[in-house]
Amino acid sequence: MYGIGEHVIYGTNGICRVGKVCRSPFDPSDSRLFYVLYPLFDLSNSVIYTPVDNPAVVMRPPVSRKEAEDLFGKIPELDIITVPEEKKRKEYYREAVRTTMLTEYIRVIKTVVRRRAEFKKMRRRLPDLDNDFEHTSRNCLYGEIADVLGIDREEVHRRIKELTENGSDAPSAKTAPAD
Repeated sequence: MYGIGEHVIYGTNGICRVGKVCRSPFDPSDSRLFYVLYPLFDLSNSVIYTPVDNPAVVMRPPVSRKEAEDLFGKIPELDIITVPEEKKRKEYYREAVRTTMLTEYIRVIKTVVRRRAEFKKMRRRLPDLDNDFEHTSRNCLYGEIADVLGIDREEVHRRIKELTENGSDAPSAKTAPAD
């Protein structure tokens, strides 16, 4: 169980601070314990109430400082996702983001950066699907790295952009498993 004041990763909400642990604020007959989470980089000041034992959403501690620093060195080596059919790509993106793994966020970002460049050459508009998953991946990734390293999100963006866009012409690609 996480303690009050600890930082946790909560699904696609990204990094949050545990505000308190309490009984259900919605149903007095519910005996379960709930976390009250405050997303660190949410400008809307939202509050998340979630059962302590919620199996539906990945909740984990943030990566260590060393893991965050080591991630930058791994970025050029991470493969993009090549799934030509939009419906299957959506499923693949959804699963990648659901894992809350930093390397999966990077793969989504690198994939969308590559696809955006390809679509621009063809003078076509990138599907919203790609933009939406890139946005979620960037928010989750930048928030966690910024918090762990004690730097601002713009610095994280600058460093990752340099590594993902400079490497976007690399031939490395990983195809999603066939169904």
